[in-house]
Amino acid sequence: GILVDRVDEENTSKTCSCCGQIRDANRVERGLYVCNSCATTMNADVNGAVNIRRKITQTPPTGDMSNGCLAQPGVYLFDTTTGAFHPQEQADCKP
Repeated sequence: GILVDRVDEENTSKTCSCCGQIRDANRVERGLYVCNSCATTMNADVNGAVNIRRKITQTPPTGDMSNGCLAQPGVYLFDTTTGAFHPQEQADCKP
């Protein structure tokens, strides 16, 4: 029941999400992205995700990059006496 957009991920892990420079050498190690042009340093997967998001939304990232939605799983308490979950006793899930 959700809308899914297919996006070509070509060069998203090689492109700097801040200045747009495309270089294989920017991905220094498996999880580290360092742009030689603008000195941006971040997690390589986050950089790639920002680039994919930009392809979908066509907008530059903001400071917090939030779309206003936050996934929060519903957590239900298990009653050991009855051996059942009780949806009316929903608990907060805090990280």
